[in-house]
Amino acid sequence: MYNAASLRRLPRPMPLLLLVAMLTVMLGGCALPRVGVYKDPLTAEEHLKLGLAYEQKGETDLARREYTEAARDVPQGHLYLANLLFSRGETREAEAHYRKALAGLPDDPTVCNNLAWLLLQENRSLDEAERLAQRAVEHATPEQRSSFEDTLKRIRAAR
Repeated sequence: MYNAASLRRLPRPMPLLLLVAMLTVMLGGCALPRVGVYKDPLTAEEHLKLGLAYEQKGETDLARREYTEAARDVPQGHLYLANLLFSRGETREAEAHYRKALAGLPDDPTVCNNLAWLLLQENRSLDEAERLAQRAVEHATPEQRSSFEDTLKRIRAAR
């Protein structure tokens, strides 16, 4: 059982509560980091233009960043990013972005042609490459037609 001496040794709740209250007041007054919501002032088209400007200057890392931003909103961003990655020899990642562009722009002749060309360069999925190249030719503008027909002929020759 408890005796009077052991009861005196038990902590009193008042000082503990006072300490907790003081810490709460002190820490509550500290500045906490604010979470801000970033609103991008540029449109997707502006990111694409900026990316092109960077790419023309040879600043491909900055171009990649801008194309990635554009790709969040428009499939053309994936096309531009894929073209950049392909030019840098990053074919697997380029293919993934061509496919994302193709999902958003299924009849875009440039997307179809560029993915077909990548598959030809990798010497794989030539049946798919031929179908894509054929679609590119079918939807090509007069200015694009001869270049896209060349892709189709090369794919057929490789098969």
